[in-house]
Amino acid sequence: MTLAALVFEGLVAALLVVAVVMCWRVDRRLNALKKGQDGVQSSVIALNEATDRARASLAALERATSQSGDVLETRVAEARKLADELRLITGEADRRADSLSSRRAPAPGRRRASEIFPEGAGSRVINDLKDVR
Repeated sequence: MTLAALVFEGLVAALLVVAVVMCWRVDRRLNALKKGQDGVQSSVIALNEATDRARASLAALERATSQSGDVLETRVAEARKLADELRLITGEADRRADSLSSRRAPAPGRRRASEIFPEGAGSRVINDLKDVR
């Protein structure tokens, strides 16, 4: 073997050693990246689960809001009906009280509520009912 061949083979051996060291370093970096990727993967899975729970909570909240709105609408409609009925009843009571007060004069010894309470004894209905009695 000649000296040039020996130098050439030594150079190739040195390059092979450098290549082995580089492969070893690349392998270490790939393993570290793989371990880090596992952490990222578990974080993504946890994020997906949290997103699914949030969607389910929002859907439940929307259902509850819809149901509460329906109940509230029903109650408001019922309250309006009762208010209308109460207006009719009080109107009828006013008419009957007016009718009764106009039919009958107060007793001779009896004073009107407006005489007892000059500043006002309340509504007209109360005065009329007291006069009728």
